[in-house]
Amino acid sequence: MAIQERLYTAADLRAIEALSENQDKRFELIKGVIYEVPYPTPMHNLFVGNIHSPIREFVRARKLGYAFTDTVKYSLPNGDEFAPDVSFVSKERQTLPLPKEFAIAPDMAVEVASPSNRERELLDKAQSMLECGTHFVWVVYPASKVVDVCHLAPDGTLNTRSVGIDETLDGEDILPGFTLSVRDIFDI
Repeated sequence: MAIQERLYTAADLRAIEALSENQDKRFELIKGVIYEVPYPTPMHNLFVGNIHSPIREFVRARKLGYAFTDTVKYSLPNGDEFAPDVSFVSKERQTLPLPKEFAIAPDMAVEVASPSNRERELLDKAQSMLECGTHFVWVVYPASKVVDVCHLAPDGTLNTRSVGIDETLDGEDILPGFTLSVRDIFDI
């Protein structure tokens, strides 16, 4: 068990990112803990693409805003910093030109579990985004082919609802009319 001496800040994260040995590495700051984020595997990228592509096409066709993959960073008001695997920001909340990184939470986000992720880490990221204004987060578990749909309850706790392989996800009030079969996420 690792013991952390203190909670880290965005300034600490910037200092670590600036080190020459970290130039080709990616890091995230979640609840005061800095995580090195490994580059995704090809399989992980396939799942991300199966989610991002239909969202992007839906959003573009309706001129709703912007859909991104994990190359876009969010510096949240609570101090956390990370890049969700897929995210959406509406045009009402962000106009052009787009910033280098967002200082707001996305309207919706997706995290796809990889072997290096701990479940608590994914749920902490979901809760952090939800606390900062994200409406819902999908946490995708390739091993079990299940997606947890996460919302923040009125009392501030994290609510999750599991959606199985034969069910369909929807865009709720953020992407009204958007649907995605869970089966299609894992279709490779």
